[in-house]
Amino acid sequence: MVNANDDPIELVPSRGEAWREQFVAERDRVYDALADASLEAAVERIEHVGSTAVPDLAAKDVVDLDIVVADDAARDVSRTLETELGGTRVENTEGWQPVFRCESGQRFNDHVFALSSDGWKISVATRDVLAADPALRAEYEALKRELAAKHDDLAAYSTEKTAFIERVLEVAETDDGFAFQFAVPAGRN
Repeated sequence: MVNANDDPIELVPSRGEAWREQFVAERDRVYDALADASLEAAVERIEHVGSTAVPDLAAKDVVDLDIVVADDAARDVSRTLETELGGTRVENTEGWQPVFRCESGQRFNDHVFALSSDGWKISVATRDVLAADPALRAEYEALKRELAAKHDDLAAYSTEKTAFIERVLEVAETDDGFAFQFAVPAGRN
């Protein structure tokens, strides 16, 4: 059983290319499992998100994927991933059902989101803004280090990043240098 709350809040220096390779391998496993279950048509996109997707950003050594699926498929897709690939599935909401996995010693958070959910849009916008803005990226890393030293609790660590993420989303929404294929959500949901 893989429990996201069991992971230590320990930041490691960026392993950009290695994390990218881990993402690609997990993405391929996900596609194969869903194809075997005849669910590949439900997949809209699979994104590498979170700090491991941002170049030159320290992160917890957990690769996050947002698996964006048709609105009525989140439950079936997450159940299939849990059954076919292993891990621990959490039914957070109808539109967000993560599967926490470990494969060959690498931890993955496979977040299954309904297409209409804001969660994946927040992840993609945050990733893209942090990748493009070295000053914001450095500020975020400093905040993460401060919070990692302060908290053993993942929920508290994550909650205290909310105001910063909301600032990043404001940049994503107002900066003409960003053009997303979706409306940037106003805040974290």
